[in-house]
Amino acid sequence: MSEAEDAAYRQPEEVGPVPWLVLACMVGVILAYAVLANFTDELRATLWGEPGTVTGVTCWTHDIGAGQGTSTSCSGVFTADSGGPAFDVRVEGDARSQTARARLADGSSGTAYVSPTVLAGVLPVGLSLVLVGAPAAGTVMYVRHARRQRAGGRPRGRGPARR
Repeated sequence: MSEAEDAAYRQPEEVGPVPWLVLACMVGVILAYAVLANFTDELRATLWGEPGTVTGVTCWTHDIGAGQGTSTSCSGVFTADSGGPAFDVRVEGDARSQTARARLADGSSGTAYVSPTVLAGVLPVGLSLVLVGAPAAGTVMYVRHARRQRAGGRPRGRGPARR
């Protein structure tokens, strides 16, 4: 083996941005999970929640803490359209009247959402898809490009073939 071939053999191969893209994918997956786990209860209620009526809605305001403001909590009695026993639930949404149409999320221990909208879940789901999809697509494109260059294949496209 000549000296030049030996030196070329010992040089480490250039890694490129793949590790950073993979790291971005992992961070995207974690952030997407956090978004979907915490911000889509209303979306779940809209799509799969049990329709019914909430009656006896009462709201109260309580102080959060030293100078941090106040919070309002509401509760009521949920009665499903399909029948069954009525039970107490936490109420989210515009519960101005004593009786309101609602959808129940997560069974009898869940929350009744008054007038939930699909739009409430579009932003978190879209954000999650971008957080995971963009780095994943970038990684796949880079890996394909790198493999094509290593194999000596010509790039795809409309331009003339390079030799």
